[in-house]
Amino acid sequence: MTDAPGIASRRFRHERLLVMTLPAYEHAVRLLAAAAEARFAPVSAVVAIANGGLVPAGGISGVLDVPNYRLTAQHNPTDAIYTEATGHVTCDLSPLAAALGGQQLGGTVLLVDDICGSGATFTAVQSALHPHLQLETVVRTVALCRNAGTSLDPDLWVWTVDDWVCFPWEPPSRTEAAVEELPILERVEPA
Repeated sequence: MTDAPGIASRRFRHERLLVMTLPAYEHAVRLLAAAAEARFAPVSAVVAIANGGLVPAGGISGVLDVPNYRLTAQHNPTDAIYTEATGHVTCDLSPLAAALGGQQLGGTVLLVDDICGSGATFTAVQSALHPHLQLETVVRTVALCRNAGTSLDPDLWVWTVDDWVCFPWEPPSRTEAAVEELPILERVEPA
């Protein structure tokens, strides 16, 4: 378990549920892959932070035609909407270690998650990854969304959000809150 001191709380306006449609997600994956290729080339591998990062990492690695690995990190105590992050992140790198079979990742590696909520997960995972990286390996963080309250900006993201986000691969949330679809954007952040 890793504590992430100094990590900011996520910001939720509690006004609506932000919904990412499948077309918006697919467009965002292409934008992120193109931006990663342009800014960080050559990208050698993608590492998904499960569970939320599995789908976007698979999409990005598919566009870039690079290997896709996974690890698990748990930050939220539940999957309920508006769950406040604890600052305690547990990491399980055994799926990555098994896939690497004693080898280490080199080059530029994209570490992908669905959202950078507080920054604690990216911070904990980057620290835990070191034994699986060659000395010169560069890790770049990529997320579909960045919460407006985070103290850590990923290297690339598409949407800055200030309410709960429901992703296309998740079951619909049961809530009485208004629903707002995230718009299809034409650029990644930082611009």
